[in-house]
Amino acid sequence: MKIHFNYIRLFLLAALILSLGNCYSTSDEMSTEIIDLSESEWNIDFNDNPQYASSEFAHQSWQTVEVPGNLRRLDSSHRGIFWMRKSFELDAENFTNALALTLGKIYDRDEVYLNGKIIGINGKSPEDIHQNEVAFGRLRIYTIPPGLLKKGTNVLAIKINSNFRGYAGIVSGPVGIATLESATSYLLQNSVDDVVFLAVYLFIGVFFIISFVKMKEMKEYLAFSIFIIAFSIFLFTRNEFRFEFSKHFLVFKYLESALLLNVPFFYVHFFQSFFKLPKVKYQNYYFLLNLGFCILFLVIPNYVFWNNFINIWVINILLILGYSLYVTVQKVKEKDRDAIIYGIALVYFIYSVMKEILIERGWIHSESSIEHSVLFYILLVTLALRLRFIVLKIKIQNRFEQLKEIDQLREKIFLYMDRILSPSIDESILTTRALKNHNNPQAIKESVVKIQTIYEEMQYSLDDILELSRLEVMSEPLSKETVDFVDFIRTILAMADVTYTVKVDEKFQIHNSLDLINSLIIRLIDFTGFKDVTSIYLIVTSDLKNQLHFRFMLYSLDQKKTQKLYKQLNDFTVGGNIHSVRWAIIKEILRLLDGHLEMK
Repeated sequence: MKIHFNYIRLFLLAALILSLGNCYSTSDEMSTEIIDLSESEWNIDFNDNPQYASSEFAHQSWQTVEVPGNLRRLDSSHRGIFWMRKSFELDAENFTNALALTLGKIYDRDEVYLNGKIIGINGKSPEDIHQNEVAFGRLRIYTIPPGLLKKGTNVLAIKINSNFRGYAGIVSGPVGIATLESATSYLLQNSVDDVVFLAVYLFIGVFFIISFVKMKEMKEYLAFSIFIIAFSIFLFTRNEFRFEFSKHFLVFKYLESALLLNVPFFYVHFFQSFFKLPKVKYQNYYFLLNLGFCILFLVIPNYVFWNNFINIWVINILLILGYSLYVTVQKVKEKDRDAIIYGIALVYFIYSVMKEILIERGWIHSESSIEHSVLFYILLVTLALRLRFIVLKIKIQNRFEQLKEIDQLREKIFLYMDRILSPSIDESILTTRALKNHNNPQAIKESVVKIQTIYEEMQYSLDDILELSRLEVMSEPLSKETVDFVDFIRTILAMADVTYTVKVDEKFQIHNSLDLINSLIIRLIDFTGFKDVTSIYLIVTSDLKNQLHFRFMLYSLDQKKTQKLYKQLNDFTVGGNIHSVRWAIIKEILRLLDGHLEMK
C-alpha cells in the first residue's frame, strides 16, 4: 500500500508541474502573429445591409468600438444583427506561408468577409457550414485563401447576429492575422492545457472514491470526489477535444448548462461534509429546482433561452461562495487547521471567479486565472483531507498504543498476583485447615491472627503490584514542577525515622515530578527489606552539574544479614516475594527520574 501511495504522490507532483508549466506557455497573443487587430479602431453599425460586406463601402462615419469587448455594454437593448468593420495596412512581403484570421470567442453567429469575400461562417469555412449550425463562445480561426490579402489597405467586415442577454460581439482575443500553423497550435495548446487540468481533477476524484470505499466513515471523501468529477465533466463539455467524440455542439452546451446548474449543489454538499455542518433548510429543494431547470431546457431546446436564463440564475454561485467564506472565517477564528488551509484556497478561488465574471462581461481585459485557482483549490483541499486522515490515523494509533499499554498492565498485574500472592493464599489455606486439628483456644487465636496478618499483607502487596505495573508502562513522569529543594526534602525526612544531613544550597531548585521524588525517598526509608538494619543514615548533596545525590548508608549488627541483603538487592528480579516488587518500584521511579543506582 505504501508503494501505491508513493506512486500517487509522484503522479500528482508531475501533473502539477506539467500543468503549471503549460499554464504559462500561452497568452492572448501568438508569438508568430503578423498583425494584431485587437485595438479600438473598429467601427460598428446596428443595422443590416448586404453592402456592408463590400470592401468598397465607406465605414469611417460609424461609431468606433474596442475589440475584443462585450458590445452589450455599448447597447444593452439591441438584439439581432450588427456589423463590424476594420481597415488595416499590410506589407505583402510579410506573408508567404498559409495564413489564418483569429477572432477569439464570438457570441453568437458570425459571417466574416475579407476584402469582400466570405471566408468563414460560425467558426467554419463557408463550404463546411451546415444549416442552422451554431458555435457561440468558441475560438474562431478562419483560413485565408491564398492571394486574398493584398499589399496596402485591406478591409475586414463581420456580420454578427446575437440575441444573448449578457454577451454580444468578439468578447475575447486573440484578434489578428497569423500563420495557420501558429493559430492551430495556439488552439491545440489551450485545449491540451485544459485536458491536463481535467486529468488531474479526475485522478484526484477517483483517488478519493477509492479511499472512501476503504474508509466509509470519511463521507467528505465521497462528497469531494462527486464534486470534482462533476466539475471535470463540466470542463470537458467546454474543451475542443469534445468534438473528437461527437460533432453535436448543442448537446455539449446542454450538458455544460446542466452541470453549471448542479455543480454548485455538489460543492455545498462537500463543503458541509468537510466542516461537519448541518444542511441548510430547504437545501434539497435547491437541488430539485436545478434539476427542474434541466428538464425545462429539454422542453425548450433554445440555446439563447438557456444562456439568458443561466446568465441570471448563476448569480446564486456568488451567494454560495459568500456562505462558504463566512463559515470558513468563523472556523478560522476557532483556530481550525483545516479551515486555515481551506480559507487560503477559497479566497484565491473567489478572486478568480469575480475576475472571470468581469472578463466575460467585457468589463476588464486580462488573462483568466480560473484554471489556476481551481487547481490550487483542489490541491489544497486534497492536502487538508489527507492531513485530516493522517491526524485521524495518529489518533487511532495512539489509542491503540494506550490499549496496548492497558493490556500489558493487565498481564503484569495477573503475573505478579500469581507469583507473589499465591504463596500467601496457600499459607492462609494451610493455616485454616490446621485450625480443624486445634483444640487449644490459644493456638486457634494465634492462627486467626496469623490469617488476618496474611490478608493485610496481601492488601499492601496488591497496592504495590498496581503501582509497579503503572510505573512500568510510563515513558516519562506525568507532570513536572519546580520547587525549592531543601524545604521540600526536610519536610519529607521530618516524618521518617532516619538520620540525615542535607548539604545543598538553600536556593537550589528541582525541576521534576515531586510525587515521584517523594515516593522514592519514602519507599527507600520504609523499605521492608531494611527492617533488620540497625541504622539508616542519609546524606544529600549536589554537584556542579546541578545533579542531586542521595547516599544511604545502612548498618546492621549481623554481618551475614547485611551480605545477604546486599546480594538480594543486586540480583532482585520481579517474582519471588513482595520485597522484589517493592525494590522494582524503586528502580522504576529512578528510571523515570533519570536517576542512577549504585550499591557498594
